[in-house]
Amino acid sequence: MSQSAKRRVSARVELALLEAVQSADRPMEQLDDEDVRFTMPRRLGLNRVVESRIARCEERVRRGRRIPDTELHEMIRLVARRPDAQAIFHSTGTRLAAARMRRVPRGLPWVMRRYLIRRRVLRSLRRLFGRKMGAFRRGSLVYEASATPLAQFDKKGRACAVLTGFLQRVMSENTAGTTVVAKDDCEVHGGRCCKWVTMPRTVDRE
Repeated sequence: MSQSAKRRVSARVELALLEAVQSADRPMEQLDDEDVRFTMPRRLGLNRVVESRIARCEERVRRGRRIPDTELHEMIRLVARRPDAQAIFHSTGTRLAAARMRRVPRGLPWVMRRYLIRRRVLRSLRRLFGRKMGAFRRGSLVYEASATPLAQFDKKGRACAVLTGFLQRVMSENTAGTTVVAKDDCEVHGGRCCKWVTMPRTVDRE
């Protein structure tokens, strides 16, 4: 069996992506310059399709099923066609972190908390995608990843926002103060690897 045919991606990834699409396509929302006579029936039809797939996917999650890389690739390809693809991928990562990550106890020393954050992130991503998805730089919260299926399946690099959303949710809930996770480099655009940096959020002063 080829690597792409192996069922190693958690069905929870598929579910989170579908839920993010459904949330973005709520029929009550109206886009600027949208002619609802034509677009609303299409969006309602899309919602029915997504709802059906979500129901099937929820059953997969309950049974602990996995999907092959080929199925993940197809879903990423379809979402990547949308103008709001970046936001949907980011929302997917946020949903995955909310479902998979337990908050680190606040009372622990920072060194121990950082260790637990790093370990839980790596373990959760491995379980979700069925492979090592990256690593933290020694002694830091700088995360680096190379040749992930997210980068390989979307040559414009937008699918990597799944990791941005995942890390943002984890760091916001487990680090002191208000933090932001920024993608600092991208292998799709010529970087050595994809790199994410956690930093304090700055507040503009008037």
